[in-house]
Amino acid sequence: MGNLGTDLASYVAQLEAAGASPQEVEAARKQFLEAYMPTFNIGEFENLLGKLEGSKIKQAEQKGRIDRRGTMSQGLASMMSNF
Repeated sequence: MGNLGTDLASYVAQLEAAGASPQEVEAARKQFLEAYMPTFNIGEFENLLGKLEGSKIKQAEQKGRIDRRGTMSQGLASMMSNF
C-alpha cells in the first residue's frame, strides 16, 4: 500500500472524475479514512498496560524468590564445607 494521503487524493480524484457530487465525495472520503486510519482505544490500552505491569511485578517477585533460594543454597554449601 502506498502513502495514505496519496491514495486518498487519488481516490477523491477518481470520484470527482466520475461526476460524484461534493457530498458524495465527502462521504466517501470519510468512509476511506475510517477504513484505513488506525483507531486508538484508551481503555484497551490501559487494560493491556495493567496486564503488562502485573506480569512484570510477578516476574520480579519470582526473581526475588530464586535469588533467595540461591543465597540459602550458597550459605548451606559454605556451612557444609566447614565440616
